[in-house]
Amino acid sequence: MTTEPSKSDNHKQDASAPEPAATSPLLQTGDAQAAGSASIDIDKPDKQIVLDMASDIVAPGDSAVAQGAVDASKLTTAEKTDAPANAKDKGKTEISNNGGEASDQEDFISVDSAADALQEVSLDGGAKAPATGSSALTGSVTVSDLGVSKPSPAEVAAAILLKDAETARAFGSRGFHGSGESDRTAISPLGESSTSPRGQPEIAELSDDGGSVDEEEDMEERQRRLFRLAEKRRQQKERMAQTAVSSEEIEIMRSGLSSARECVAPVELRIINGSYPEGLRGSLYCVGPGRFEVAYNVQRELEQATRMFHFGHIMDALPMLSKVSFDPKQATVTYRSRLIAKQAASRVQAEHGVNTKVPGALYMTDTNQTFLNKFIPKASHYSTPEGESCGQDIQLFMPLQGTNQTIVCTNHVGALQNVDPVDLRPRAIVELRDINPEFKGSLSCPHMQYDSNTREHFTVMQDIGFRSTTYTVVAISESQPEGYVVASFVAQASVLHSFAITQDYIVVPVYPYTAPIGGMSYRWGDSLLETLSFDSTRPVHFYVISREYRRVQCVYQAPAFFAMHQVNAVQESATDSISIDLVAYEDDAVLRRLMVKDLRRPSVDFSVPSGYARRYQLSGVTMEATKFVESKGRPSLFPPAHMLLLRVESIELARINPMVAARPYTFMYGLSHVERLQGLPAHIASTTMYNCIVKLDVNNSSAAPLVWSRKHCYPSEPVFVPHSDKEDDGYVVSVFFDSMRITSCLLVLEAKTFKELMIAQLPSAVPLSFGHAKFSI
Repeated sequence: MTTEPSKSDNHKQDASAPEPAATSPLLQTGDAQAAGSASIDIDKPDKQIVLDMASDIVAPGDSAVAQGAVDASKLTTAEKTDAPANAKDKGKTEISNNGGEASDQEDFISVDSAADALQEVSLDGGAKAPATGSSALTGSVTVSDLGVSKPSPAEVAAAILLKDAETARAFGSRGFHGSGESDRTAISPLGESSTSPRGQPEIAELSDDGGSVDEEEDMEERQRRLFRLAEKRRQQKERMAQTAVSSEEIEIMRSGLSSARECVAPVELRIINGSYPEGLRGSLYCVGPGRFEVAYNVQRELEQATRMFHFGHIMDALPMLSKVSFDPKQATVTYRSRLIAKQAASRVQAEHGVNTKVPGALYMTDTNQTFLNKFIPKASHYSTPEGESCGQDIQLFMPLQGTNQTIVCTNHVGALQNVDPVDLRPRAIVELRDINPEFKGSLSCPHMQYDSNTREHFTVMQDIGFRSTTYTVVAISESQPEGYVVASFVAQASVLHSFAITQDYIVVPVYPYTAPIGGMSYRWGDSLLETLSFDSTRPVHFYVISREYRRVQCVYQAPAFFAMHQVNAVQESATDSISIDLVAYEDDAVLRRLMVKDLRRPSVDFSVPSGYARRYQLSGVTMEATKFVESKGRPSLFPPAHMLLLRVESIELARINPMVAARPYTFMYGLSHVERLQGLPAHIASTTMYNCIVKLDVNNSSAAPLVWSRKHCYPSEPVFVPHSDKEDDGYVVSVFFDSMRITSCLLVLEAKTFKELMIAQLPSAVPLSFGHAKFSI
C-alpha cells in the first residue's frame, strides 16, 4: 500500500533544490541574476522539456502513485521497496523490470509516450481500462499500466509543441505569475509542485473521487498551466543566453564598434593619470555612432524569434551625443551621454528595418524593406524629436526655433536636431526646407561652416535630377533666422561632406561622380554609395561663390581626387588668390571601407586608406571671374587649381586652432597610424582605425611630427582649446578607446609639447567613429 507524500516532504525537497546557476563574470545584470536563480537545466533539448513536464504528472511516487493510479500488485518486490525512494527522486529515475534504476541520461520515457501519458491521465483520478492498441515500453511503466485512455492526435501534437510561444498563446496562455524581472522566485525542480497565486499547486494532484468538473474544461486548464511553465522556462533560457558573452561578442567589443550604453545623469570622472589642467573650462560635445544593431521580434503562427537589424556603414548607425564639462573652480570633470534617436530605433523594431524618407538617406545599408515601402507616406515618422538619425556633425548655438541656446546635430539629408545643451535632451527635428521654401534639395552637406565675425551658418544642398543636379548655398544667421539663398548653380552629382569659406567667398568642391541611368537609380535607391559611382577620369571642380554679389564668380578644376574634410581656407588679397587646405585621397575608397563588419573583423588585405594634407591654390580670382562671365561658364576654359603636398605624413580628421580659422596658420592636429608614420607600408601597418594623435607643422616639412599614442588605444577627433593668443598655446582634447580594457578615457594634452596632462576614465565605452566634436567655452 502506497502512502501520499506529506507537505513536510515537499518542503524538504524544496530545500534540496540545486544551487543557482553562475552567470557571466563580464555581465552581471538583473536578468542574469533572475535567470541564475532558476533551478532548471537550460541545456536540455526542447523535446526533453516536454518529457520533464509530463513526468510532473505521471512520475512514480508523485501524483499518480499517491492516488493509487498504479496497481501495486504489478510491481516486483524490489520495485515496492524502491517506490518511496522514487517518489523523492521527482520522477528522474525509471522503475525497471529487474528492480534496478536506470541512469539519468537513459532512463527517460520517450517523448511520444510522455505526450501520451500527459494527456491520458484520468481527469477524475480513477483508473480506466487500457485503450485498445496501446503498446508497452520495455523496461518502463507503460501507458496501459497506468490504466488510462488514449488521447486524440490533436492533444498529442499540442503537448509536443510546448516550446512554441505562439502555440501557447493559441491555447489561451496568460502571463505566469512572477514572470517579471523583479521576481526572483525560482521554478521548482521537475516533479515538485510550485505554488500558484491562489496558493494551490501549479499542477494539481489527481483526485480519485470522480468529481463533477467538466472533463474538457479541466484538460484545457491543465494545458494552460503547462504552457505557462514552458513559457517561463523559455524566458529564463533567453535571459541566460543574453547574459552569456561569447568569444565573438568579446571580439566585437574589443574592436570598439559595439553598441554604446548611455549615461543620462552626470557622472564625475575619476582622474587616473595626471591632474586637472589649470585654466581649462567649458564643455566638449561629441557626436558619433551609438547603436549598430536593433533587435526586433518576428511573430508568426508557429514561430516567435528575435532577429537583429544591422547598420552596414559606420555613418548610418544611430547616434549618441556626449558632453564632458570642465569646472576649474572645483577641479572636477563630469560626463553624460544620451542616445538621441530612440524613436528611430523603435521604428526600426516596428518595421523590421529602415524605411527611408528620401533617396540616398543611408550611405550603405540594406534597409530590409520591400520596393512597395517607397510609396508609403513617411513625413509623420520624422516629426518626433528623436525620429531622425542626426550624428555626422555638431553646430553650437545655431539660431533655431526662436533661440540660439541650442546644440544642433546634422546629417546629410537636410535634417537638424535641436538638442538642449544642458541635459542633451532632443527638442525637435527641423528640416532645412521647412525653414525656408527656397532651400531645395534632398541632400545637404553635413559639415556646416560658421563665420564668427558675421555669425552666419552656411551649408550646401543638392537637388539631384534625372539629367542634372542643382546646388543651393544657403545661410542662417541671428539677424535672419529664416535664412536666405546665397547662390545656386548646376553641376554633376557628388558626395559632398564639407566645403570651405573665407571672408568674401564660399568654395564648393564638386567631386567626379556619375549617377547611372541619368539619376534614375538615385531616385529609387536607399544607399548613396550604391547609386553614385566615383569617376577617376573626370576632374574636380571648385566653384567660387561671392558672398557679396551672391553668385558664382568662377570655376577651377583639378585632377580627380576625393576629400571628406576641409582644414582651412585663406584668402590672400595681395595675390588675389584663395588657398584651400584639405585631406585628400585618390578616390572615395576611404568612404566605402568604413563598413562595420569590415572594421570589426578586418580581413588580411583590408586597410583604411591614408589621407594626406594638400593645398589647392586658386589664383587670380578677380581676373578669372571676368573670363567666366565672358565665356558664359564654358568648362573648357576653366583655369587649373595648383596642388601642393603639405606633409608626407598621413592624417585625417585634422583640426586647427579656431582663432586662426580663415587666416594663415602653422599647426594642424589630427589622427594617424603609428606604423605608417614610421614608414611601414599600408598593408603591413594598422589596418583599422587610427591609433595616434599627430601634430604637423605645415610651413616646415622637415620638422618632426609630435605623436601621442598608447598601445591598444584608438583616439577620436582631437579638438584644440586655446589658452592664449599664441597659436599652439592651449590644450588638445580627445576621447580614446582602450581595446584591452574595453573602456574609454578622456585625454588632455598640452598642445605645445604633447605632454599628457590628464587621463580620466569614462563610465562606459564610447564607440570609435568618424564623428566630430566641438568645444564651448
